[in-house]
Amino acid sequence: MPRKELSFFVASNYSANSLRFSVPLWMARLLGAVACLLALLVVATLVMALAGTYRLSKLSYLERRNRQLEGEFAKVAALRKQLVQVEEQSRKMAAMLGVDKTPAPVNWDSVPLDSQSLPEWLKGKVWGTQMVPRMVPVEGYAVSQRASDQHQAIDLAAPAGAPVRATADAVVEQRGDDRQYGRFLLLQHGQGYESYYGHLQDWNVDKGDTVQAGATIGWVGTTGKSTAPHLHFEIRKDGQRIDPATVLKF
Repeated sequence: MPRKELSFFVASNYSANSLRFSVPLWMARLLGAVACLLALLVVATLVMALAGTYRLSKLSYLERRNRQLEGEFAKVAALRKQLVQVEEQSRKMAAMLGVDKTPAPVNWDSVPLDSQSLPEWLKGKVWGTQMVPRMVPVEGYAVSQRASDQHQAIDLAAPAGAPVRATADAVVEQRGDDRQYGRFLLLQHGQGYESYYGHLQDWNVDKGDTVQAGATIGWVGTTGKSTAPHLHFEIRKDGQRIDPATVLKF
């Protein structure tokens, strides 16, 4: 029985010589199977390498994300600690102001800070951190009358409708209409300080509201006994009127 072989011929374009070699058919089949197996091994190796690279990149991402989350959790813990401190400070301020509990915060969307720029020391502050008068309540003013024995206040002439700001964080102690000073507000601050705003055109806060330093609480007017738009401004310490110029710079 003749042997089955697989023959290969290699011929040259420039020569009559040719090369012939033969391999048994079983060996050719064996070599083909080995080649297929090697190809499968190469493909499997590439797939495993790609899968490993993907897992490594995903692990690296998860590690970065875990570090970010740890940083965010640390910030949340710091904010929680700060909130506890602010609440404790609010309780101390409430005791200082003589109220049973800290009043509910004002809705700042309804009582916004006016559009004029505020001092840097006011930006980002929370209620209860600025309890001593530090801010002149109107801008673009002229001092029309200073404090004296007969007039324990300062009058600030300003255009009618000019915003009147709270000079410090406070609770609205009184809001009313006086025969002499027209529409007025009395704010209670910390350390025994109070501030009084008279001749207002109108208000936008009510008794018991909390107001933040720099918040608009009313507008300059001529209500009461007034011949021109101006703000009658008082500062009181432990119930006694004092010269506002000893506390604020006009």
